[in-house]
Amino acid sequence: MYILTVTYPTSPDATFDFDYFRSKHLPKVGEAYKPFGLGYAAVVRGEESVGGGEPAYYAISILSFQTEPGARDAVASKAGKALAKDVRNFTSVTPVMQFNSAVS
Repeated sequence: MYILTVTYPTSPDATFDFDYFRSKHLPKVGEAYKPFGLGYAAVVRGEESVGGGEPAYYAISILSFQTEPGARDAVASKAGKALAKDVRNFTSVTPVMQFNSAVS
């Protein structure tokens, strides 16, 4: 299992349209990445920091692939690049994408 995380950091004056993200972008993620071995996917929405302040992230996506090459190929694919362009339709922040290996 190989994991791609996509985090959307909060920042002053930034925008994030959760309705578009949930109803339009996330289905596109499934369609684009499934051919590359996307299995499990989870998304969490930031609510507040432990101390009660603003959350560090609007949302965090956790995408699990069968293999490392599958995850890397998904991001580099034509469909993956189209997903990157779609980001501007729901947020003004730049997402942070990171490849990860499972610890346990």
